[in-house]
Order: sequence, then C-alpha cells, then structure tokens
Amino acid sequence: MADILVIEDEDVLARSIVSFLERRGFSAAFAVDAQSALAMFKREAPRLVILDVRLGRDNGLDLLVILRAQNPELQVVVMTGHGDVTIAVEAMKRGARDFLMKPAPLAMIAGMAADLILQDAARPSDPTGLERIVGRSSAAIDLRAALRKLASAAEGKVAPGVLISGPRGSGKALAAKALHELAQGSRGRAQVVQCAVAEGLSAKLEAAEGTLILRHVDLLGDEDQTRLLRRLEAEPSLWVIATTTRNLGAMERKGAFRADLLYRIQLGWVDVPALSEHASDILPLAEGFARVTALRYGRSRPRFSGEARVKLLQHDWPGNVRELENCVERAVIQSGEALVEAGDIRIIDTREVEGAAVPNLSKMEETALVKALRVTGGNVSRAADMLGISRDTLRYRMEKFGISRR
Repeated sequence: MADILVIEDEDVLARSIVSFLERRGFSAAFAVDAQSALAMFKREAPRLVILDVRLGRDNGLDLLVILRAQNPELQVVVMTGHGDVTIAVEAMKRGARDFLMKPAPLAMIAGMAADLILQDAARPSDPTGLERIVGRSSAAIDLRAALRKLASAAEGKVAPGVLISGPRGSGKALAAKALHELAQGSRGRAQVVQCAVAEGLSAKLEAAEGTLILRHVDLLGDEDQTRLLRRLEAEPSLWVIATTTRNLGAMERKGAFRADLLYRIQLGWVDVPALSEHASDILPLAEGFARVTALRYGRSRPRFSGEARVKLLQHDWPGNVRELENCVERAVIQSGEALVEAGDIRIIDTREVEGAAVPNLSKMEETALVKALRVTGGNVSRAADMLGISRDTLRYRMEKFGISRR
C-alpha cells in the first residue's frame, strides 16, 4: 500500500517526484492518466494524492471529485501551472486540501506531504526551535536556514548580535525565540525585554546575562542605548537578539540610534517578510493555529472547508501572521464544530469608513519603489536607504511587483 499517489501525465516528472518522496521515507506510486489513477487508487488506498489538474485529455478537477467521493477523508494536493490561480481556487472548492504552483521544487512537495501525512499523528502542543517556523515557501525555508547558521555561530564564547527586522505581526518574536532555543545549550536562559515599557527597563539592561531578547529595540532611548552598550562591553558573552519594524540604519543617520550599538547588534541580520510575500504558507499556518486553539479549548481537531480555505487565501492579511492567528482562533471558537466553514471566518475590517477616499496602498508602494530605483540608477542599497527599509525587504518587494533595477 502506498502512502502517496502522484497523478501526473509527464512520466519523467512523476517518476522524479516519487523517487524523491521515497528517498525521504514515504511509500509512493504514480499514474499518468485518470483511468490508471482510479485503478491504482482502489489498489493502493493512499492517504494523500498529489494531482496535476491538467492530465492531457483528462480533467484533473473531475478526477478530484471522483476520488473524494470514494474517500471523503482523502487529502488531495493539486498542482497547477504558474498563473492558474482560478483553477487552484476551484480545486479548493471541490475539496482539495492545498495546491502547488508548477514548477514546484521537489523539497517543497516533500515538505507538504510530510505536513499532511503527519497531521493525524499526535503533535507536540508546544513546538520548539525550528519547529516554530511553519511553512514550505522559499521564505520559510530561507528563514530556517538563516536561524540555523546563526545558532551555530552562537556556540562560541562570544555570540554575534542578531537583528530580526520585519513588519508588525510578521513573526519576529517567534523567530527570536526559535533562534535562542536552537542555541540554548551554549547561551543560557533568555530574558525577554519589551523596550516599549520604560518601567524597570534600565535595571533589566544592567543586570542582563545569558541571552537578552530585545523587542522593539528601535524604541530604546539614548540613555538606555548607552547603558546596553556598556553592558555588552562589560559582559562580552551576553547574546543580544533584537527585533524591530524600523530601519535602524536610517535612524542612525538621523542621530536617533547609536552607530556603535547598531554595529554590535546587527552582525547577524534576518528579515522576516510580510505574510503576503509568502502566501503559500497561509494554509499550513492556519492549520497549526486551529490545532493549538482546539487543544486550548478542549475541542476536536478542526478542519477547514474548501470555501473556508479559499477565503483564507483571498485575503491579503495586512496584519500578517498575527492577524491570521487571531482570525483562525476566532473561527474555531465560533464554529463549534469539527469543520470550519467560510462563514466562521470573520475578518476584522480595518479600512476607513465607507465612502471615504482611501488610497490604493499597493499601488502607492509600487510607485515608490519604482521612483526610488529610478532616482538611484538601480542601486538597491541606496534605494532601500531612501525608502527607509532594508535591502532584503526591498528585494522581496521588487519580486512581489515584478520590478527590475532599471
């Protein structure tokens, strides 16, 4: 019996996917058309089907409905060509669990398979280390790789300071916690300090040891910046992991942040992107938040209907991961059932009152990027400084809007 059935009309690609999955411990088989797929489905009884929606003369969406009718609990991931978003949405409505855009990296396919195959198994309610970084997008993969390298660098007597930047709600604090847990054996316990809270801040900075996680480090005043720098000079083994939503380089040029402190805490640098820039992680994140919420309130493990999944994917999540978590928690609580429907997903509307003139922020952002790159002659570093963002953030946004340097 195969755990996974790959239905793909390109024989070479199908064999490559199956071979890659088997090397990672899965039992897998493949079929190249609807007829052989149905026969193999009855024989193998797979737990997961990876289905190309374009199967030559056969329609993958029709096959999806047939397979789901034979086994309503079947998990199906559809593969669509780049740009076939409407087809992916229709597949979700017909019961697909998730989707992949071709050409999808084999590692991403295997990661998705692992997520879905293991969902019925018991999972720890409190993940640690890299388990906290959920997702199979290139952004999530890059983030885990960056944290792994920084944790390795922290194994010596002196650990390089790390700055984690990104928009509000994107998961910077989670990344900081994951990083500390990866290196916990060598860096001691962590003290989390909210720089926005002035009460007791000075004392915490002066007494810090082990690992110091500074949230919103851009809010440190001049005296506390000096105090932290003195502490770092007196205690070289102190590991500082700081988070910020702002460009500290721009603040330094304006005299709002000490250059010598910036250079100490930004030896390691991680950019956490907005959720809209790794939208393929929306569903895995939502699934995780739903499981945690169900455990917290003593509910059975919930599942999202196809319409609910489509609704989650169609929202742009300006509040990032934090907004998604809040929305999913509310949906699970309000559903009262094991199945979360589209109507249970109620998104808080933070837009201006109806009738007011609201600018198109996406268009404004794109225009600003184009103008900055034009003015700087395509120099990414200078354009990022002009916009008050990091170079990596600018590159993410250039990819998002399809903007070239020239």
